[in-house]
Amino acid sequence: MAIERAVRVLRAYFIDRRDRAPRRGTLEGLMLVGKNADASARITWGRDPLLLEIWAFVDHEAYKGKERYWGRAQAVLKSQLVRAIEVELSVFTVDEAERFALTNPWLAERYEGGIVLFDRAMDPPRNAEGLAAHDRITAAVASLDEPQRIAFQRYRAYGLDLGRISRPLRTSEAEARMILAEAFGTLLAEIGDEARPRSLRSHLGNHPRHNLDLYHRPGDFDLLLAVTFYRRAVDHVGMMVEAHARDRGSTVVQEAAYATEFALKALLLHAGYGDDWNRRHIGLDLEAALNHARANGLDPPSAELERLITPLSDYHHGGRQPDQAQAVLVALPPAEIVETAATLVADVGTITGYAGLPGEEA
Repeated sequence: MAIERAVRVLRAYFIDRRDRAPRRGTLEGLMLVGKNADASARITWGRDPLLLEIWAFVDHEAYKGKERYWGRAQAVLKSQLVRAIEVELSVFTVDEAERFALTNPWLAERYEGGIVLFDRAMDPPRNAEGLAAHDRITAAVASLDEPQRIAFQRYRAYGLDLGRISRPLRTSEAEARMILAEAFGTLLAEIGDEARPRSLRSHLGNHPRHNLDLYHRPGDFDLLLAVTFYRRAVDHVGMMVEAHARDRGSTVVQEAAYATEFALKALLLHAGYGDDWNRRHIGLDLEAALNHARANGLDPPSAELERLITPLSDYHHGGRQPDQAQAVLVALPPAEIVETAATLVADVGTITGYAGLPGEEA
């Protein structure tokens, strides 16, 4: 995660936005070197920060050196990474790297053992299949509505920095998170699996592909999913209220179960839990979800929620059978189920800052 963030920051920093001299040169590549580039080495954390040694390669002698052009980048890296991680940046010209074997065997050995993090010659990929995928992704991004396109472009430049994403949108950070989540949903539906970069397949966990120019933290997608889950919970609250108005008790129970699941999981994702972890360890167990939510900011349950949660959980992970719905209705009448589930969703909205966001159906 730290390496991906460092690469994104360094690449964004070296984009030349000046329209007249002095202009910055071209960033040709980034490489991880040293012991942390050795796949066979055991990496351990001690009292000292974990040091990541990154080499940058530029196209002209005038742009090398740590301080002249890269001092600000170092400062940004320090603010972006956790305290347990530091980046040591060295900047060489491409010509220097080609002469390492002749001029400095020690540098040559580190260069040969390094891991390429970015290579301008490979961005985008030049094979026909890669170029077709790149063109499809580019077209999909261009077709996004303006708020989604702005949010996605800011994410590509700065990562999940909601302050920077929300400012040009003139929205709250919660609304910016919602817009960004919608952008990803629209984009992934449009490009399809065959063109989807590996960086958007969170289960693979390997280095991001360059064809989307997207360096992210894998946890970003879980944080975006949090706001989507909350909005789904809001939708189910609405359907629950409608079912109660029509005197459909079994439907009230069903919608309450879904509203409770999505609300609690939204809180857990917001707190840093992964969606995969939730699937493996919680699944449809609402009692387990409630216990984890209490450990992450949710107040102790009300007497009504205490009475509701066990039969509702049994109903939800037991297949949502009619006889199980009756057991829930015995524990709590429909009107109190509606109030209890709606209050839980509202409490999650307050804790996460998502209160006031519309449901997905809206």
